[in-house]
Amino acid sequence: MADVGRARAVLDAARGTRAGRGLDDAPAICFGGHDRGSVLPDGVAVISSSLDHENAAARLIHLRTHVADGLHRFPAPGVPCDRQMEVVMAAEARAIAAEITACDELGCAEPPYTFASKLLAAAPDERVGLVLARMRDEPAADGLDGMLRRYRVRCEQMR
Repeated sequence: MADVGRARAVLDAARGTRAGRGLDDAPAICFGGHDRGSVLPDGVAVISSSLDHENAAARLIHLRTHVADGLHRFPAPGVPCDRQMEVVMAAEARAIAAEITACDELGCAEPPYTFASKLLAAAPDERVGLVLARMRDEPAADGLDGMLRRYRVRCEQMR
């Protein structure tokens, strides 16, 4: 559901972070659902209503990173799934690293991922690599395995 006031406040908070500078007003931001949030094929960000203000702003950065990477249009027809999954993992790693960093800047009460402190202790240019390693080595952590499985199923259904 749309909540213009909350969407504006979340967008303004996100813009106050390094990763959120330059975010524009479009596409729309809606609230609802049971997971933390997702992006629709038209680029609309759907953020869980249960997230507090800071976590919602950090999640918006994650979702807008997906839009910038074109991940909301996944899967691409005619491209082998293995190749697409490598692109997905890189895009997810960038989005997760951006979300964790933004959450830290915003002072989130709870980090969005259990490995947030390890990521924040690393140099910024190493963070995406750490997330990629986590996805490969410990995918069950934080539900990363389920997320990757859903991408693979969507890709295989396209074939």
